[in-house]
Amino acid sequence: MSFEAYLGFNGRTGTVYLTGELDAGTAPVFRSLVEQAARRPLDRLVLDLTGLAAMSSAGVRSLAFAQQQLPPSASIIVVGASAGVVEVIRLAGFDQAVTIAERVA
Repeated sequence: MSFEAYLGFNGRTGTVYLTGELDAGTAPVFRSLVEQAARRPLDRLVLDLTGLAAMSSAGVRSLAFAQQQLPPSASIIVVGASAGVVEVIRLAGFDQAVTIAERVA
């Protein structure tokens, strides 16, 4: 499965869209987008995982990287993640650091 990622902004919200699989090979692309987003003043970073088929431990480490790049006042919201991806996030204990939602409010 091919991996695609892109970044968009709406005011003080950045959204990273991911499709495919977030693993050790694709994590650098995600990290690059997070770094780009963190250069702007953000209140929240939305991770739209609607098209993400799988996430490895490298993907979870990338979520931790995202949290470290943002100011403490900014929130990370994971939307559209499959049950399998949510389970990986929960098993890693990272569900305590992000908000998991079915869709953007």
